[in-house]
Amino acid sequence: MICESGHFEYDSNLEEYIDFKRYGQEKMANEFGAFSEKGYITYHGYNQKLANLLFESLGMVFPEKEELQNLKLYMPLEITTYDIENEYGYKEYANEPQEISNAEVAQYLDVILEAIEENNLPEEEQRGLMRYYDDHDSVNAKVSKYVFSVELVEGELMGVAILTLNDELTPKELEKIKENITGQASDGWAEGFEQREISTEMGDIYISFWNSDNWFIKTAEEMGIEENQKMGGMKFE
Repeated sequence: MICESGHFEYDSNLEEYIDFKRYGQEKMANEFGAFSEKGYITYHGYNQKLANLLFESLGMVFPEKEELQNLKLYMPLEITTYDIENEYGYKEYANEPQEISNAEVAQYLDVILEAIEENNLPEEEQRGLMRYYDDHDSVNAKVSKYVFSVELVEGELMGVAILTLNDELTPKELEKIKENITGQASDGWAEGFEQREISTEMGDIYISFWNSDNWFIKTAEEMGIEENQKMGGMKFE
């Protein structure tokens, strides 16, 4: 089966010296696999219903699911308004958006969070924006869900992607999910949200997760935030 799979390259003259049985036994011992009528199958995922089915059908036993973890990825915001005050103290509507400091709108945190919640779709309830993640890979298996939100960091409002993890991410997996979140921030979920007016006492404001001049996406560690301000979610190999 190993020779016929086409996944390995080897010198056929060495075939009689290769211990295929030992290789297979070690492979099975280090992963969740079993033989079926269709051949050898392995399972890499966190779907409890599928895990139960594999156990009932093939006797595959999986470790108990670990407690979910959170990982937060931070990004700067650009906040603008068209409602300005002229030199006489009267409200006017500007022709071009006027940028507001993030600290200035920190008092409207709850209003902004409510607007974000209203912008989410019902079909995103279970997996958030992972619903639109197309690759069937370890990132898809490990990241159960992620959503956009905002938080106060040292008195200023920042954008944050909150990830719910089934397992810790490797650096390579972290970079891949960062790329996906960057896409949603630039021309996905956040592009639609930045066109939504949010009514406050200072006027209508608009929040962009993307248009900041010095845009980045960083973990709490990369941000230099103290340990008690974050939750874990990475491992290094």
